Amino acid sequence: MSFLRPLSLLLSLILALVAPARAWTSKGTPEAEALQGVRGRIEVFELEKKRLPESWKELDEFSGKPMDQSYPLVLPTRRYELFFPPPEMRLYGRSAQAIAITRKPMWETTREGNMGRTLALKGPGRYVLHRPPDGDWRVEWFPESAIQRLWPSTGRALPVPDQEPERSWVTAARWQIFMKRLGIGAGVVLVGVWFVARLRGKRKTDTSPLPN
Repeated sequence: MSFLRPLSLLLSLILALVAPARAWTSKGTPEAEALQGVRGRIEVFELEKKRLPESWKELDEFSGKPMDQSYPLVLPTRRYELFFPPPEMRLYGRSAQAIAITRKPMWETTREGNMGRTLALKGPGRYVLHRPPDGDWRVEWFPESAIQRLWPSTGRALPVPDQEPERSWVTAARWQIFMKRLGIGAGVVLVGVWFVARLRGKRKTDTSPLPN
């Protein structure tokens, strides 16, 4: 059973490559957390002013701190269109106010499989901050196909796309996923090469002539 030790070492190496520790934590993305903060500021603004903010600038002045400084990874005022007055959007068979929407389709990190511990990407899609006239605010993710189907009900054109680069955590996730797949592929190749080499060595041993 001398082959068990190199095999166990190889499997340990593969595991180290494909399962970095940070991939096993589960938490909200910077985007989702920032949008909840934006939602809170708009709610407070409406509570005090008895209306919705007309622009990001007005909301920044009311809050006392620029939104993009509070959420530098997301840059809400650059990446999101804030509507005033909010258009009506048909969602789930009823009307809802579309308060803000991602300016262009994006990819987002998510979790899947293994009790949600596997890092993955979803998209392209957009976040929409919306609410029914008599209901609670919601920050919700929609695939771009759903946006293209639902948005015409507003009677408005989609926002002009921003020119900002891909989110930093999404780029990092792409690299991590790539390295995981590379590690799995390399591990499969190494195991295959090791198995073939061992099989050939065993055949040579079995076919060697016996000494006189």
